Amino acid sequence: MSATVAIRPERSGAVSWSELALRCPACSGEMEAIMTTSEPAQDKAACVACNSAIFLRDGIWRAIRPGRAALHAGPLSSYEAVRKAEGRWSNNADFYLSLPFKDTTGRFAEQWRIRARSFRFMTRKLLPICVRTLGKRHLRILDIGAGNCWMSYRLSLHGHLPVAVDLSVSPLDGLGAARHYRTVPGVSFPRFQAEMDMLPFTAGQFDMAIFNASFHYAQDYEVTLRETLRVLRPGGAILIVDSPTYGNETDGEAMKREKSNEYLRRFGSDGGNMGGQEYLTPERLVRLQKTGIRWWRYTPWHGWRWALRPFFARIAGRRRPSQFHIHLGILSPERMAA
Repeated sequence: MSATVAIRPERSGAVSWSELALRCPACSGEMEAIMTTSEPAQDKAACVACNSAIFLRDGIWRAIRPGRAALHAGPLSSYEAVRKAEGRWSNNADFYLSLPFKDTTGRFAEQWRIRARSFRFMTRKLLPICVRTLGKRHLRILDIGAGNCWMSYRLSLHGHLPVAVDLSVSPLDGLGAARHYRTVPGVSFPRFQAEMDMLPFTAGQFDMAIFNASFHYAQDYEVTLRETLRVLRPGGAILIVDSPTYGNETDGEAMKREKSNEYLRRFGSDGGNMGGQEYLTPERLVRLQKTGIRWWRYTPWHGWRWALRPFFARIAGRRRPSQFHIHLGILSPERMAA
């Protein structure tokens, strides 16, 4: 019997999950038991095939492959230390509840302004496309690289059914920060500590997967993309949102060197990237089409000041700055029929 996660509706008109079947991180076999999100009946689910288990701790299912947690511990600790030193958190719940529309700390207001515009564009323009295509009002959405889960929170308010996945369980900037959203009536979504290239879900369950400023953390884009496609149902879509995109590899590599030097200077550690590829280019996206994905690129309007950045960079003799597009990927009909 496959493990299932049933999400109980907590507000009038809310839509609940029917079942979310889990896959064993150790052997990819089926897992036993039925679990609920709001009031877990148990804190453990064992694999039918190999008898390994995943555990629920602090409301987060720990579903990293055996041995991989130790491998990630060092880089993750450095990453979280840098994020904390940068001030990407708050002791005030209003900070999390206001995202992405307001940064109450004022420390990264410009970045959150971009995130807010991207989110508005996505919910007003792109999610309706998928709703019409699939004939569903409420989408099952995998939030990969969820961070503090603001995207899952907002999607839940829109009536969708998100599942948050991230490596970090930090209560400041990781999955643990979702505790702030549970104070909002009707908001409930499961959280899984897992790798983006080894998702703990059986195939064909999600309508959409969103990489919210997170796809560039992948160490191998093709591996991550194929794993994401595995858990999507036919007609499902992938959104890559706000990952830095450059016109060529030269500018992207220059950014990586600048970023590394900056982290070393400020924090004494190049711990801000988790070993990911860190950027996209049009050529990289074209290469990823061999997975069967067809891409559509959208660029929300961020204002004239943002639009003129390349011009001012050229005048100053600097590399071209990154752009933050939204890339919509849909499996080609030929690959869906294969």
